[in-house]
Amino acid sequence: MADAELRARLDQAIEFLDDAQRQRLLDWAGSMSAAVPRARAPGTSIGPMAEQLHIRNDGIRDGRGVYRLDVQADLLNPHGVLHGGAVYVMVDSCMGAVTMSSLPPGDTCATIEIKISYLAGVRGGTLTADTHIIKQGRRVVFLESKVTDESGRLVAAATGSFAVISAADRG
Repeated sequence: MADAELRARLDQAIEFLDDAQRQRLLDWAGSMSAAVPRARAPGTSIGPMAEQLHIRNDGIRDGRGVYRLDVQADLLNPHGVLHGGAVYVMVDSCMGAVTMSSLPPGDTCATIEIKISYLAGVRGGTLTADTHIIKQGRRVVFLESKVTDESGRLVAAATGSFAVISAADRG
């Protein structure tokens, strides 16, 4: 496909998007190239995927964070229960944000592994992931998340390890 044809198809597709969807598209483009204008600055978005899954940041500080997920019909599996992948994205995003908040400026992190146990099905409402650092080393941060529903019932529990990538190591 010629570059002009691809550009025309992209321009046409953008016309069908609302402003929030256009911003997510810019955010995705900005994650692929720092040269993309008007993409949000790092740290101003929890990420296009998390936002698409109705997840929001309710605060990160002192090695602890809270994210919330509003259960919507588009997140339910064919049996009418919240898809576990949406819960996983909320936990991974919250753990990453908590880790980032504990690092020196210029350092970043990456998920090494997350072990999640789903303890109860969810059909609606809002879930809360309460995440905290259990141990922070120079190279690895170990965290725990507990996910509860609006009544306080524990619906998932997770532990995760995140690699610390220093600015000096990135060169």
